[in-house]
Amino acid sequence: MGKYSTVADQESAYIVSSLKYRPQTFEDVVGQEHVSRTLRNALQRQRLANGYIFTGPRGVGKTTSARILAKAINCENPHDGNPCNTCNHCIEITAGRSLDVLEVDGASTRGIDAIRELREVVKYPPANSNYRVYIIDEVHMLTKEAFNALLKTLEEPPPQVLFIFATTEPQKVPLTILSRCQRYDFRMISTETMVARLRMISKKEGISITDEGLALIARKAGGSLRDSQSLLDQVSAFTEDEATLDLVRRVLGVLDVTIYFDMLHHIASQSADNLIKQANQLFSQGISITEFMQGLSEHIRNLLVVKVAGITDFLDVSDTDAKAFKEQATYFEERDLLRMQTLVMETLREQRFVSNQVVSVELLLLKLARSTRALDLDALLSGQPVPTKNIPAPKPVQTEPPESKPVEKSSATPAQPKTIPEQKPTPVAKPITIPEPEVMTINTPDPQENEPSTESIKKPSERPVESPPLPTAKTEIEPETRQDGIDLEYVIQNWDTFIEGLGKLGRSTGAFMGEGTPAKYENGCLTMFFAPEQKYHVQTLTKTLPDIQNLASEVFGTKMIIKLLEQNGHKPKQRKDDEILAHPTSQHLLDIFDGEIIDE
Repeated sequence: MGKYSTVADQESAYIVSSLKYRPQTFEDVVGQEHVSRTLRNALQRQRLANGYIFTGPRGVGKTTSARILAKAINCENPHDGNPCNTCNHCIEITAGRSLDVLEVDGASTRGIDAIRELREVVKYPPANSNYRVYIIDEVHMLTKEAFNALLKTLEEPPPQVLFIFATTEPQKVPLTILSRCQRYDFRMISTETMVARLRMISKKEGISITDEGLALIARKAGGSLRDSQSLLDQVSAFTEDEATLDLVRRVLGVLDVTIYFDMLHHIASQSADNLIKQANQLFSQGISITEFMQGLSEHIRNLLVVKVAGITDFLDVSDTDAKAFKEQATYFEERDLLRMQTLVMETLREQRFVSNQVVSVELLLLKLARSTRALDLDALLSGQPVPTKNIPAPKPVQTEPPESKPVEKSSATPAQPKTIPEQKPTPVAKPITIPEPEVMTINTPDPQENEPSTESIKKPSERPVESPPLPTAKTEIEPETRQDGIDLEYVIQNWDTFIEGLGKLGRSTGAFMGEGTPAKYENGCLTMFFAPEQKYHVQTLTKTLPDIQNLASEVFGTKMIIKLLEQNGHKPKQRKDDEILAHPTSQHLLDIFDGEIIDE
């Protein structure tokens, strides 16, 4: 007999907390009340299924619940669905000596031969128990052939045979197996529940530790009670006196949250030098790069929650830290935090493929510091001032940023928009004025194409500022088209409203018509030009042309006929996104700041 062959022998030796305080009844399984209650009711009402599958993350009680269920159905003196843990059957199952309760490791016993052997054994009745129970842990590791061999036995098992499967990856279990079992999804254990459990264990073991230290252990465990108990053992082995919060951080390698507040302050103030210095100081102290990156991701996540939801109830932090998160979240826009989190997550995924992880982290921090704010290119290209509310003050955690200082501090950013009004030929906000040169292009020969285009581009850009209607200028050019009070200029001014209405008729209808060019209007007939490669646009719009004409009559206030023509040499209308990217100012900004276009 080995040293740990009996429970009595084990009492004299050290046992880790996860085994010593392993639940022995359904009430002891914390955080899984929905599973425990259902199983107890099934036992009391004698409505047991042939097979069960327990799914969920690691260390939440799947295998433990399977053992309790095996004891409960074989117990000689059950009470309210719970095993007594005093009869011979309960003692044997707890010690792992029962001949009728077999635990199989699906990772090591995964072949078809093992399942065939199991299928032969299940034919025999239990040796001295009520049920023969097979607990297969990590069942998703079985091969496809092993699953197929198990199907028939699982669907019609012999009497007094029960299968219990446990897995962390239920998506890898065939549907044919899942459909033959009752599935129970185990949840992650909440931080409050784990702290209460750890406090009970620490009191019984005589471990002196603060509640803040227990909360940090629970957060580090990530919802796994077994992991939290292992971490508690690790902390208790390190200290002889009271385990303070700083000591727990040191043992577990968890960084103080104030470090991340400082780093986000450097990112917000674009202080790349301080950011790199602080990061390298941490790495020189032996801080785990993965731990650092995960903490940074969690900090940005907390800022995002505060920014989007406006509350700190979902943050597992102290009241002081919650107040600091609220204050720091005011210095970032939601889209900035989203981009920062995306960069952090991408770097985390790439860590295992790079030879020097420190370099990859430094590149990430430089990107975060150099591209803090997403700029509105529409505002830049139209010459509008850049909002300054995103730029934090030098000390964002302590004081509100004055509105005047951020503009002076980041003078490099708004310096570009100041030169934009001299370069812009037309406001991007009014792209409908660009198609008018196409009218000049079609009605004039190719050699004279360039000069009229320049004039026609300038005129519409000046007209909306002075007087939108402009009836006088158009009357001199085409007096005969004013019989119904409508001309091409009027059509262009109301074109956005017309396209928006077409979008309600059909998404493609509004999009296709918006890519055409209103070229000519005479006697209630609007002529639309499309490029030869837009043939599909014309065919699609022709099918709904009557509805389009009815809507045009309503929008423009007169009965209107629309002609859709393909014009050789006509170029497709440039989309707004393409215009922004093609603009020289956009290219200049993207090159300087290593920026990216964000869709909203």
